[in-house]
Amino acid sequence: MEAIDFSPLKESLNNIEFQLIVFLLICTAAYVVTYLVLRLIKIPKPIANFLSTAVLLVTAYYSFVNGYIPGIQGAQ
Repeated sequence: MEAIDFSPLKESLNNIEFQLIVFLLICTAAYVVTYLVLRLIKIPKPIANFLSTAVLLVTAYYSFVNGYIPGIQGAQ
């Protein structure tokens, strides 16, 4: 039985991997920065966590829809 050659897909898979990593970094940075700023201005932890999660979701939505992630075309 011969081994299947996946080398033609390697470039596409690397591109998808890069896009996913950038997307996760954008979302993580948005959450962490928001949480730290809210905690610096003495917002209670549960409220800061809730608001940071909301910012994370908004960031994820806009970065996906508007094409801020390299290689992903936004919905026109």
